[in-house]
Amino acid sequence: MVLNEIKNRRSVRKFKPEMIPDEKITEIIKAAQFAPTAMNNQAIEYIIIKEQTIKDQIFEITEPKQEFVKTAPIIIVPFTNTEKTNLATQDLSLASENIFLQAAAFGLGSVWKNCYPPVAKKVKFILNIPEKYTLINIIPIGIPEENPKPYGDFNFKSEGIHTEKYGTKFKIKNDLTRKNK
Repeated sequence: MVLNEIKNRRSVRKFKPEMIPDEKITEIIKAAQFAPTAMNNQAIEYIIIKEQTIKDQIFEITEPKQEFVKTAPIIIVPFTNTEKTNLATQDLSLASENIFLQAAAFGLGSVWKNCYPPVAKKVKFILNIPEKYTLINIIPIGIPEENPKPYGDFNFKSEGIHTEKYGTKFKIKNDLTRKNK
C-alpha cells in the first residue's frame, strides 16, 4: 500500500557512504517519469550525480551550505523544458515526490534541497543544462545513517479538513488519532 511509503518517507540528511545500485536508481527514475505532468508534456529530464567533484561544486554554490549535498552517494537533479510546459514547478514537484516515495520503498533516505533561481542558474551552469530548462531542487539520496521513526496515524490531524465548505468539520469515521500511540 502506498500509504506505507508515505509514512516511511522522511527527510534524511545523514547518509552511509555505500553507493546505490544502478538498478535501484533506474526504478527511482522510472517512478519519477510516471508522475503526472501538465497536459502530459513529459518534458522532465534527470541528471544522476555520483562524481564527488561535481557534488562538491554544487555544495559550494548552494545556500545554506548543508553537508548532505556532499555526503549523499547520489544526487538526482530533475529539470524541465520551459518551452514544453508552463507549469514547471508543479511538474517537477510531482516527479520529486515520486522519487521520494520510490526511494522510501527501497529503504533509502532522501531530502529536498531547494534551489532558488540564482542557485538554480549556477547548478545549470555546472551541469551544462541549456537555458530553456529550469529546475527547482536537487535530491540527495542514500542509505540513511539512522532510520527516522515513520509517521503514524497519531500524526494525522483532523483539524483543517472541511466538508463541502470551509467551517464544516469533516467527520472522521474511525478515530485515527488514537491508533499507534
